[in-house]
Amino acid sequence: MADVLIAGAGPAGATLAIMLGRAGLSVDVYDTHRFPREKPCGEGLMPSGVAVLERLGLREAVGGRRVAGVRYHGFGLSAESAFPDVDGAPATMLAQRRLRLDETLVAAARSTPGVRVFEDASVEGAAVEGGRAVGLRVGGELRRGGLVVGADGLGSRVRRSLGLDGRAGRATRMGMRAHFRLAAGQTPPEHLEIFVAAGHELYAAPLPDGELLVAALCRGPELGGQPRAALARWIAETPHLAALLDGAEPLTDVAGRATVAGRARAGFAPGAVLLGDAARATDPLTAGGLAHALVTAERLAALVPRALADGDVWLRRFDGERRRLLRAPALLTDGLLALVQRPTLARGTLRVMRAWPRLMRRLLGVAAGI
Repeated sequence: MADVLIAGAGPAGATLAIMLGRAGLSVDVYDTHRFPREKPCGEGLMPSGVAVLERLGLREAVGGRRVAGVRYHGFGLSAESAFPDVDGAPATMLAQRRLRLDETLVAAARSTPGVRVFEDASVEGAAVEGGRAVGLRVGGELRRGGLVVGADGLGSRVRRSLGLDGRAGRATRMGMRAHFRLAAGQTPPEHLEIFVAAGHELYAAPLPDGELLVAALCRGPELGGQPRAALARWIAETPHLAALLDGAEPLTDVAGRATVAGRARAGFAPGAVLLGDAARATDPLTAGGLAHALVTAERLAALVPRALADGDVWLRRFDGERRRLLRAPALLTDGLLALVQRPTLARGTLRVMRAWPRLMRRLLGVAAGI
C-alpha cells in the first residue's frame, strides 16, 4: 500500500509526486494517457510557476522561451508591461510546448525513488469505506493508499466519486489552439501578445525554435460550429498577427476543449484532496493555470506528511491556503472577463493602463503570482 495515490500525471500530479518521493514517501501515480501526449493548452508558465521549476531543479530540462511581459491590443489601442521584479531581478514567464513540459515532469517523477507511474491506467474514482477515501479504483481493481489525491483535471472522476462536484453554473467559454513555425526572417514577439476583439480573444506566445502558439478563447455560439474556420477568420481580421504569420508553416491542427473553467464544491474530503483543475480552474484569460498547478502542488507537498501523521485537519488547512492564494488572481480574471465582453469598457481600460504603467505592472504581478 502506497503512502499516497495520485490520479493524474499532469503538471499538478507529477510535481506533487516528485516532491513527495524526494521527501521519502511512496507514491503511485495513475493516468489514463501515455506520455508524451498533446493537450490543448495556452503553454505559458507564469513566473511563480517558473520559480517552482527552479526549486525542483527542472528549469533547464523543461527549456522554453523566456517572455518578458504581456502586450494587449484591442479597439485601435495597445498597452504593454514587463513583469514586476523579484528580489531585484526581472521576472519572466516561460513559453513551452505542453508536450515537452508534461514529458519532462513525468520522466522526473518516474526516476524519483519511491514513485511509480502507471500509464494507460483508467481511474474510475475514489474508493470510499465508512465515509473515508481509502484508495482508487483503477481498471476495476482497488488500489489502497494512505491519502488519495485527485489531480485528474476538469472532468475529475475522483471529484465526482467523492460527491465534491460544484453546481453547474452559467455556460463557460471554449478554448482552442494551433502551432505554427514562423517564416524565415520573421522575428518572434518578445511579449505574450493578447488581442481583444468583440466576442473573442487571441493569444500569440513565442515558443522555442521559431514556433508560435496561437490560441483563442470565446463562447461556443461565436464559433458557428466551425472552429478552424473561425480561428482562420479571426487571425485574418487581426493585422498584426496576420503579418506575423505570413508564410508560416502550420505544425498542428486546431485542437481545443469545450469547458475552460470550473470549481469543486469543496477541495477535500476525509482521506482525499483535489489538486489543479480538479479543484478549481479559472478562465485562462490571465494565463495562470499552469503556474497555479505547480504552486499549489508544492504547498500540498509540504503538508502531506502532516496529514498522513495527524489527519485531515491539514487537508482543510491546505484548502484554505489555496483559496487565499488564488483569490486575487481569480478576482482579476473575473474583472477582466467582464471588461473584454464590453468593448467600451475594454477600450477605456486600455487607455488607463497606457496612462498608468505602474498600475498595469501591478496587475500583471497579480496574474503572475508575484
